[in-house]
Amino acid sequence: MKLAVVLGLLAPLALAQLSNEELERRINILSEEITNLKAHQMGTSKNESVYGLGNSASKVYFIPEGISLGAYGEITYTRQDSENEDGDTVQSDPTLEANRFVIYLGYKFNEKWVFNSEIEIEHVNEIYNEFMYLDYLHSDELNARFGLMLLPVGFLNELHEPTLFPSVKRPLTEKYIIPTTWREIGAGVFGSVGNIDYKAYLLNGADADGLKPSSGFRGARKKGGADSSGNSKDNASTAAVVGRVDYNFNTLTSVGASLYTGEASSAGTEDVGTTLYDVHAQYGYKGLRLRFLYSEMSYDNVDEFNAVSGNDPLQEKIRGGYIEALYNVWAGKKEASLSPFIRYENVDLNAESSEAFSADGANHFYSYTVGLAYSPIARLVFKADYAMIKNQAETGVNEFNLGMGFNF
Repeated sequence: MKLAVVLGLLAPLALAQLSNEELERRINILSEEITNLKAHQMGTSKNESVYGLGNSASKVYFIPEGISLGAYGEITYTRQDSENEDGDTVQSDPTLEANRFVIYLGYKFNEKWVFNSEIEIEHVNEIYNEFMYLDYLHSDELNARFGLMLLPVGFLNELHEPTLFPSVKRPLTEKYIIPTTWREIGAGVFGSVGNIDYKAYLLNGADADGLKPSSGFRGARKKGGADSSGNSKDNASTAAVVGRVDYNFNTLTSVGASLYTGEASSAGTEDVGTTLYDVHAQYGYKGLRLRFLYSEMSYDNVDEFNAVSGNDPLQEKIRGGYIEALYNVWAGKKEASLSPFIRYENVDLNAESSEAFSADGANHFYSYTVGLAYSPIARLVFKADYAMIKNQAETGVNEFNLGMGFNF
């Protein structure tokens, strides 16, 4: 107690000995530290996104320097109807699963160099490195990216946090045609010029041996070097390029297109040429949100590949698309949102046949999904929907889904 009193009496004397210049220097240092602290707090609390990434994945870009940590997760429940569309009995138990828990870990070295990564635990026991890259931030107009990166295609491949789309499950088009989440190792550039955003990357080619006629392009993803079973997918004998351009009328309304093309490698057989494009548009006004997406993937050299691959014969082309409408009935009234939505979708994995390919009607399907998404705050969501799924073989089964999700 006596020591505290003595120090308190001596402190003004010590300050009096400091020159005005030294006092000003110390005040400036303290002011800079407070400014940096405020900037860090703003960057980690705002629900903002940059460079086409989700809110949590964008956090590292808003801090002055150092470590950034974020996450998202989702739990889903699905119960299928007891009969398919043809009236046949379907034996299927309801499912309940912690689908995903994802950790975002980033580090900002300085205002120019940023490291960002996403580590995903999927289906409880599968661990993936979703992305891991370095950004060099030169200017708004031109920046560079190096590493394992998400391809800039569709709506959800980069923006796939559960708070950013209304349905419990991702659209079928962005599962089979655009195989969300699709990532490869490469390098490229990105930036914004006026109202135009662009990205262009050179990437490792896809895996032709993973292509299956009933699962679209999903099995062709190399995922940075290995599949979910631990099988190596590090073949780097082929390459691909991907590019995307979007024109933004405002923060809610935009139109754009993506193009991916390159060779998919095959071990000891024929490589397969792959070309995907998508066109997309979204419109927002007050509580209304509209989305449109159409995508098509074509394969070259298919007949030669089918003759030597030993796999089920591939088709030459697959395509899909959807239209989605959502309305937040509480827009402008509450922080919370309550958004009924509807989506129509058409996916055709039999779009164009090859010589050896035999079309399966079950692989051309349509779906109507109606549902409700409730967010008490922007980073939390609770969902319910009913998907009416039909196909040309008349074996489609409707399903009821519940879900919850978060990001921070």
